[in-house]
Amino acid sequence: MGYKAHTKDEKLMICLYETALDAQDIHAQFSRYDIGTKIGLHPKGIDTICVLLLQANFIKKGDGDKIFLTKNGEELVLRLLRE
Repeated sequence: MGYKAHTKDEKLMICLYETALDAQDIHAQFSRYDIGTKIGLHPKGIDTICVLLLQANFIKKGDGDKIFLTKNGEELVLRLLRE
């Protein structure tokens, strides 16, 4: 997991993607706080980043604090991982 060169929002997207891959369901819902904590973010930072990612249509809200990848989000992560 080479997260060093990425911004916090990119790291969150990559972590969400990898977690979804591990679950074998790319559109599975995960707690935004579980994902953010994995990459060292605090709840306030996680909320801020999620608002931006929601506006950009990279993630969608699920149940409660859950989020999941959109098609745009998946394409973004694949682009980031190729860099």
